[in-house]
Formats: sequence, structure tokens, C-alpha cells
Amino acid sequence: MNKRIKTAAGAGLAALAIAVAGGGYYYFHVHTNTPNHAIEKIEQSLHKHDTEKFHRFVDVDSLMDSGYNGFVAGITSDNSTLTPDAREAVKNFVQMLRAPMILTMKSALDSYITTGDPNAKENVGVLELMERTGLNDVELRDVKNIEINDADRNEAFADLIVFQPELGHEFPIQLVFARDKDKQWQLVRIKNFQDYVEQINQARRAQLDEYLKQAGEINTRHEATIRQAEQKYGSILSLGNLANDKTRAELKTLVEDVLKKDWEDRKRELFSLHVPKEANDLHNLYMQICDVAIAASQDYSKWLDDKNSKTIKSAEEKIHQVQTLMNDAATMAKRMTS
Repeated sequence: MNKRIKTAAGAGLAALAIAVAGGGYYYFHVHTNTPNHAIEKIEQSLHKHDTEKFHRFVDVDSLMDSGYNGFVAGITSDNSTLTPDAREAVKNFVQMLRAPMILTMKSALDSYITTGDPNAKENVGVLELMERTGLNDVELRDVKNIEINDADRNEAFADLIVFQPELGHEFPIQLVFARDKDKQWQLVRIKNFQDYVEQINQARRAQLDEYLKQAGEINTRHEATIRQAEQKYGSILSLGNLANDKTRAELKTLVEDVLKKDWEDRKRELFSLHVPKEANDLHNLYMQICDVAIAASQDYSKWLDDKNSKTIKSAEEKIHQVQTLMNDAATMAKRMTS
């Protein structure tokens, strides 16, 4: 059975605590002295909106600490795409946010348990953190390998099997249970959350690289067409004169059938690409460049008919804007590549 954890169905890393409740939907031979019993009680507490019972079987403080530690380690690991200086800066920043962020996640979690709503408007940042970790879109697939640690009988493990669309495959989130002072099992931490975050980041990096590659190939190919058209433009002028109707007609054909059409084709090809969230700003910039270039072609074509100075001025302003935007896009793409 699959149960999707909706964006609104959890509080940051504590979504894992909510997710594990799904284990109650699977058949276990439940005894009160087993981790299976804790899983069942977590499920019951959520269905009955029983905050006290939930906290009885989930050590929220410990779970939050381990989850946040894994999140920080995952986004600042040596395997991340950040430079060493950037890694250190990010690490310092997210650690500075640690206390207020955990407090917010606790508030969102309690709100979710009691009402079914994490109250994201007041608990700002929770949904963003879930998006950054990919928890907003995971699907619960199974709970497996529930076993007590042979080396320490007061510790137990379970694999929460989730499917994350960005990964494209299942991932076992390793949960750790421990006995409290009353010998009751509690969910206390996530063992491999760093690995999970690293895989999410690597998957997103791969998607971003693929977008940059495809968009770069499209732009390079169309830039070649533009250069050829500009050479043709110069050739027409060298053999004719703008005062000549024939010359202006040839230029208009070039502008409409080659330049304008090429920008329209470029826009369609870029629009068809899969755009990862990290590339949204760059993609929107590419779309804007195409729109301005198409408008510039239309103005220039119009000027070849009306010979109005305002029309050519409008075309030249748009051409200048295209050049500025293209420089901005190149800088942004280079920064994203590196």
C-alpha cells in the first residue's frame, strides 16, 4: 500500500515521524515490548489527534536533532556542488538557524497532530525545508527489517521504504528506536538522513546539468543561424541601398523568414525542456530574451515598410535589451555550471 505524504502533512524533518505511522497499516504480530508496538501507537495517536500519546512514542527532540544534523551534513558534504568556502558559509548559516527552525518544526508538528494541518502560515520555513529535502513528495512504500540490535537489546532498527520521484527509485530511511526509562520503545533518530539528502542533491544537480546542457546546445545552434543571417544582411546592404525598395524588401524577407522565425523556433525548443526548480530563473530569462528578440524583429520589419524613426528606435532599443539579457543569462548559466 502506498501513502503519499502531502506537503501539508508534516513538519519539516518530523515528517519522518509522521511517515513511519504508515507502518501501522502493515500487519505485524504486535507485542507491547517490541518496536512494532511503538509504530502502531504512533499511528493511533495521529488518527486520534493525540499529541500526548505521539510524544510518548516519539522522542521529538532527539528526532529533530538527528534530522537537522543529517540535513546540514547532507547539503554541506564533500560530495555537494558547493565550493569549500561556500560550504563553510552555508554550514554556519544553517547552524545559526538551528534553534528557531527546530522550534518552528515542533510547533508545526504539534499543529499537524492535533488538527491535521501544520499551520504553515505561522510556521514559516517548514514547507520550504520539506521541499529542500524532498519530503514534500515522498511516497511510503513499506516498513521492513524491524529488528532489535543484537549488540544492544535496548536499541532497534527499522527501514522506512519511501519512493522519491526525483531519485526515481526507492530509498530505505533507517529509523532507530530505543527504550526509555520505562522500557517503552520510542522512535529517537534517523540513521542515514545525510545519505538521503545527499542523494536528493545529487539528483537535482544531475537534472540541472542536463537542463544546462540541452539549453546550451539549443542556444548555440540558433546563435549560428543568427550569425549567418547577419552575414546575409551585410551582403544585401553591400549590394543594394536602404533607399531602394528592392533592398528593403529583401531585408524584410530575411528578418521575417529567418531571424524572427529562428527566435520563435528557439523559444519553442527551450519551452519543451524539463526545467528543474533550480533553473527556473534562468529559463524565465531565456523566455524573456526570445520574446524581446521576436518583438525587435517585428519592429524592424515594420520599419522597413513605414521608414518611421520611432519604429527603428524601438527596434534598436529592444536589440540592445536582448544583448544585455543574453549577457545576464550567460553569467547566470556559468555560475550555475560551476
